[in-house]
Amino acid sequence: MLIFDEIKKNDPELRFVAIALATGFFILLAGLWWVQIVTTSEYKSHLVTQSYRTIRIPGMRGKILDCEGRVMAENAPRYNLSLYFGGLSSEFEAEYDRLRPVRVAAKSRPFWDLWRGSPAAARKLAPLTKTNITNLKWQARYDVAYRIVTQMSQTLGQPLSFDYWSFKRAYESSLYVPYPIAQGLNADEVARFEENYSGNPGVDLDVQPTRVYPLGATAAGLLGYVVTDDSGGDEDAAYNYRLPDYKGVVGVEYGYDQDLHGQPGEELVMVNNLGYRQAETIGNEPDPGRNVVLTIDLDIQRAAEEALAAHQGANPRAAIIVMNVRSGDILAMVSSPAIDPNYFTKNLPPDEMQKESAMMEDTNLMPQINFATYAAYEPGSVFKPVVGLAALEAGLNPNEIYHVEADPENPDHGCIYIGEHHNHKIKDTVPPGDYNFKRAIELSSNSYFIYNGLRTGIQRVVEMADKFHFGEKTGLKTRQDAAGIFPSLWEVEKSDWHEGDSANIDFGQGRMAVTPMQMAVAYCAIANGGTVLWPRLVDRIESQDPNSGEAPTVFPSGVVRDYLGVHPRSLRIVHDAMLGETTDPEGTGKSAVVPGLQICGKTGTAQIQNEKGELIAHNYWFCSFAPYENPKYAVIVMVHKPMPLGGSGGAVCAPIAHDIYADLVKKDSSILTQNVVRN
Repeated sequence: MLIFDEIKKNDPELRFVAIALATGFFILLAGLWWVQIVTTSEYKSHLVTQSYRTIRIPGMRGKILDCEGRVMAENAPRYNLSLYFGGLSSEFEAEYDRLRPVRVAAKSRPFWDLWRGSPAAARKLAPLTKTNITNLKWQARYDVAYRIVTQMSQTLGQPLSFDYWSFKRAYESSLYVPYPIAQGLNADEVARFEENYSGNPGVDLDVQPTRVYPLGATAAGLLGYVVTDDSGGDEDAAYNYRLPDYKGVVGVEYGYDQDLHGQPGEELVMVNNLGYRQAETIGNEPDPGRNVVLTIDLDIQRAAEEALAAHQGANPRAAIIVMNVRSGDILAMVSSPAIDPNYFTKNLPPDEMQKESAMMEDTNLMPQINFATYAAYEPGSVFKPVVGLAALEAGLNPNEIYHVEADPENPDHGCIYIGEHHNHKIKDTVPPGDYNFKRAIELSSNSYFIYNGLRTGIQRVVEMADKFHFGEKTGLKTRQDAAGIFPSLWEVEKSDWHEGDSANIDFGQGRMAVTPMQMAVAYCAIANGGTVLWPRLVDRIESQDPNSGEAPTVFPSGVVRDYLGVHPRSLRIVHDAMLGETTDPEGTGKSAVVPGLQICGKTGTAQIQNEKGELIAHNYWFCSFAPYENPKYAVIVMVHKPMPLGGSGGAVCAPIAHDIYADLVKKDSSILTQNVVRN
């Protein structure tokens, strides 16, 4: 009351002080109201941001299946042994206290201390600099972790490595994330851990999905492989940490990676003021990737791989393509040598890992390359049907006789002389004599096709090859689709293009190189009546959940790329000649014959020379389709052999094709026909 009485007096200074105090109290109350009421949600959000860490969880990768739904690539649980830093915090502190140096100071004792048992010296903590304290704490953490890793090594029965700097980086950047010390534990190791060491808060098992290939190296060239993806992207700005994900590198894994990998989810981890994990909850569940269903038939794929191994042994340099000539569907694609894609995800036993590593380091093998689509080779005589079609369309009479003259240096074989003065000799593999179109195909005469190719003109040969799209990619989304090499019309019309260059093209050598896949597309077009198809490797992409109701993405078959535009008569002449190669006693492809099945084939052998012109290797080919009356399957076999290994396309590749056709007959008996040959 005294205060109010004083205010009532007519004292301006006192009233000013009172008003100032009242205003200050009002501002204080308004500020409290603003903080406690108005902005409470904002402070709560800051609290959440400071207390939670967001971890990116990858989606479950989709499966890769064959045309009948058999698994070629899938996911499996992978058991990792990890340290949990939060569970070891007390041990870190105890070890630091043990390591902390102390200073001992002697002191004189009064006589009564003898009765009380007081120590003869005082023990005090030695003074340390901030740097010394930091280093000592790191030493304590490392000692504890190393001791646990050593115990785990003894428990699991395998040596475990432990890197200080890796441990330090993980501790500094992500205390709330488990730190793996052993990955890919097998069932026995998991059992030993659970029996001997489970329940310790500082170490536990983590389960993460890993990519596995249950068929090993089967179809490895077309499947490709994945590697761990720890790279950040635009989406990673929203995450404090990302669990390891996978990304495709080559093959189907690469080409359809966006569909396979799914959408990530997130886990919210509550941490304390020191950064240790306290609890976790799932924020958004990850969405699994979609399954990719291939056109590959595992039965045919295995048959092709087994046929190659049976005739050429382990790890030959070779490629095989089996295609449906009517739809363009790839039923088998073999690339050898091939590396087990489990090697890249570390899902192999140690001895197998060592074996695969040795293969990877051998520069002559290059098992990560798909030789069916990414390596281009000189085709040799398997290119002659293309030259033959160009010549037939230009008016060649298939019954016209061309006489192959004897090679003076080797009278048992023929030769041809070209050039302005006919002074450049090209050797032939066939004996001298008379040849029409059919016999020239059957025995694979270089001289016949050089003569008629030059007479037809290189421009027409190039125009025919362009319709097959040699020198262009085949459109497969595998990151290993090579365009090969083939001259353009502009190149062959330049002044530096000579008759010898044209002659080389006419029997499949010189300035050209093709992939086995390109030859498969070409022979499908020859077989189906002249339609050049885009090869199809993927049939559809569908949800992993069959009850999802999500419509699959279907890739249509039989997609036309081009038409040869040749007369049916020309194709019939080529078909008849190629049938004779496997049925005629003189034919070079007799080894491919399967009883009851009419196979049209063409063998080829191309010489590979180094920069000095020395012969260093051969490419052996057998390109074919069957049955003759109504072609359905094309089989392309290519084997590359270094010198001094010899052979021929008929001896090396045709027997492999025979085994593949025999298995095709078992799977599809409708292709068996009567041996009726057109006149």
